[in-house]
Amino acid sequence: MNLLLMDTDGEGMGVDLAIRAQEAGHEVRYWLPTETSGEQPPYGKGLLDRPDDWESSMDWAELIVTTGNSTYAAPLAPYFGKGYPIFGANQKGAELELDRSKGQMVLEEYGIQTLPYEVVDSVDDAVKFILSEGPCVMKPWGGDADKSMTCVPRDEDEALFTLRKWEKDGKFKGQLMLQEKVDGIEMGVAGWFGPGGWNEALEESFEHKKFLNDDLGENTGEMGTVLRHVPESKLFNEVLNPITDYLHRIKYVGCCSVNCIIDKKGRPWPLEFTNRLGWPAFCITQEVVKGDPIQWMFDLLEGKDTLEVSSHVAMGILMAHGDFPKGKDPTGTWAGYPINGISKQNLEHLHFQQVMRAKAPIVVEGKERNIDGPATAGCYVMIVGGHGRTVRSAQDDVYEVANEIRWPGNVMYRTDIGDRLQRELEILQGFGFAGGMKY
Repeated sequence: MNLLLMDTDGEGMGVDLAIRAQEAGHEVRYWLPTETSGEQPPYGKGLLDRPDDWESSMDWAELIVTTGNSTYAAPLAPYFGKGYPIFGANQKGAELELDRSKGQMVLEEYGIQTLPYEVVDSVDDAVKFILSEGPCVMKPWGGDADKSMTCVPRDEDEALFTLRKWEKDGKFKGQLMLQEKVDGIEMGVAGWFGPGGWNEALEESFEHKKFLNDDLGENTGEMGTVLRHVPESKLFNEVLNPITDYLHRIKYVGCCSVNCIIDKKGRPWPLEFTNRLGWPAFCITQEVVKGDPIQWMFDLLEGKDTLEVSSHVAMGILMAHGDFPKGKDPTGTWAGYPINGISKQNLEHLHFQQVMRAKAPIVVEGKERNIDGPATAGCYVMIVGGHGRTVRSAQDDVYEVANEIRWPGNVMYRTDIGDRLQRELEILQGFGFAGGMKY
């Protein structure tokens, strides 16, 4: 099959799937948008065919996979309209994630209860609300909002400071959503959706977003995730299945995920959609996918469910370096560091992201030699995955491999991914969630 993988966000997130598809015998073209310099980032360089443009490959491709949904929506819209085989969010599907107001409205339209919220137009209005109601979750509102303006303050003082800081920095533009803060356990549920409806395998997941162990430090997007595929899910029935008709109506194809907080009474509150391939969750899914890595995607477009997955618990951790999680240094600053410790035994558990092939000096029989091999191409280097019948066995799998991988400099990863499930699973299962999952 001819696969065009469009890394529409330009972050290297599609390298792993592209390599796996290539190894399965498919013809693969991996496209990245150019930077301000006019050059593509080095992600996948020397490992994949990286065309200069994507338009010339659209008619060549039998399957087109997009990694994100926030860019190239307008240029791709005509291709969606003409029925091109695109696995990824169309504009209506992406809207559920990118425009919080739309996501909330759709949930409410289909009878899914959401947390109370207020939308304000100014910092002063936000301050008045917090002084009256107390600390709340602050999120951007609207399709063009700055997604970095998200804060879960511990108290009124932190909320007040954050608002005034945004005001001082000129970041407060448009509207802000002030949502009731609820204590509970975070859990996500996802499904693959196409013309034939939902695939049978449903994904339940537990993200770890903070940079440091024990959920300290700043939000990074995600440092690691534990997930499991199940045929039945109470959380799916309550927060995803009700919008089935809407997804059919907008002709959505791809992953639809909702992250939730399950409160102390066992009620799930949906927080936000993710309508695209999730990272690193999609890499971790590769740990339990059986057979061809992309054929099931093509089949989903045709309305067929051919995805076969293991029932094992899967887990993955991000291995990073450099100035992660800021990622503000110029492209190339953290590229070219040789990745050592790769073996035939652990290679299948290494999900390359910002990786390329490059030459690096090593010592061979007392002499300096330049050897060609895998090297870093940025800060978000790879996801190390593993799986097992329990969370603990999956952890053992992952960290055994992670301890084998090294490169010069500051290798960074969390060493406690999944630990909190020892406590949380018992609580969740008391409410009927995460059935059958064992720590």
